[in-house]
Amino acid sequence: MRNPLMTSFRKCVEAVLGQDKVLVVSYAKPSQPIKNWYRKWQAPEGMEAPDPAKRGHTYDTLEKKLGKLIQGKRIASVTYIWMQGEADAGKGWGKVYKKSFLGVLDQLKAFLKIDSINFVVGRINEYWLDQPDGELMRKILVELGEDHPNGDWINTDDLNRGVNPWGGFSYEDGHFPPSGYRVMGQRFAKKACQLVQPDVNLNHPVFTEVFFDSANQISTHVAIGKGVSGSVPDPKHQGEKAGLARLTDGKFGTKSHSDPNWIGFAPSKATLELIVDLGEVVSLESVAVNTLVSTEARAEFPDRITFSKSIDRTDYSGHGNRYHNITANEGRGKLRLPGKESIGPDALLLLNDMNGAKARYIKVEIQTGSQWVFIDEIIVNPKGK
Repeated sequence: MRNPLMTSFRKCVEAVLGQDKVLVVSYAKPSQPIKNWYRKWQAPEGMEAPDPAKRGHTYDTLEKKLGKLIQGKRIASVTYIWMQGEADAGKGWGKVYKKSFLGVLDQLKAFLKIDSINFVVGRINEYWLDQPDGELMRKILVELGEDHPNGDWINTDDLNRGVNPWGGFSYEDGHFPPSGYRVMGQRFAKKACQLVQPDVNLNHPVFTEVFFDSANQISTHVAIGKGVSGSVPDPKHQGEKAGLARLTDGKFGTKSHSDPNWIGFAPSKATLELIVDLGEVVSLESVAVNTLVSTEARAEFPDRITFSKSIDRTDYSGHGNRYHNITANEGRGKLRLPGKESIGPDALLLLNDMNGAKARYIKVEIQTGSQWVFIDEIIVNPKGK
């Protein structure tokens, strides 16, 4: 489980159940099949079980961490949070998954000397449907959550559009942007709190989800009306002579590049540079650019878009962060979808978490490559409708 999922989860359960009443321990490793969690895992009939010595070795680490955390403490209930299954879907091991997951729960119950354990599982998203057992795994995870009175499940299908953990933007990804992980943490926490305390207040503000994957969801942001300087747009696409002021007017363009809300930059070997002056130092929650991809406009995804921030307009930081160096994802979720020879027209919201960093100036650098670049807004700390 990637941050900010765990940070978000902890914040929610502590706020609702009480910080002095909750212990949270986590351990996660990417791309691990469930055999690395279940000590008695067996391969489906007719398939081999690779690396039998590794069965359960990932779980062993969690157990050690858990033992240290609860030493000398009286535990009233235990709730297990589980987001896994992609590796098993890819290997075709779905037939033994349900038994294996229940086996992991049995391991925990034996270690903790308890008879019952709550659990919440996350269903792997639709990106994995083309894997050998993708559809089966999604079905099993839902069944686990629905068929057990002390279990539940969460949906993740609506959280995977955006900038993935490697700085690649895609319409649909197997992983999630930071805001997607944050909402997952909220959803896990909400279900967990309900299992622990059935009469819990599910309308608690800490459960309010904020996830933007389209500019249409945004009503306002703090950069509206602020000054923008930098590279000059093409004379034919300067927003009815508004120029760079278009980028902070709070107006979003249609899917047509001729809409005057878009300003356009021709392909260039030089890096485009746009700087927003917020007028004062603010705490940054997120920064975004809304851009257009359209074969008709020769506007495919730029080679790279980089975000950085500064207090004094001299020293900029953040450009080394992989989330702040965005490219088009080359995986199965790439922009030119399978079977299509063209892309768009479509507006893409490229949003970056800033984690409360302080700054007055936001710099956006764009390497156009051979593409035109159309932008209608640079967005800072967006608020939903």
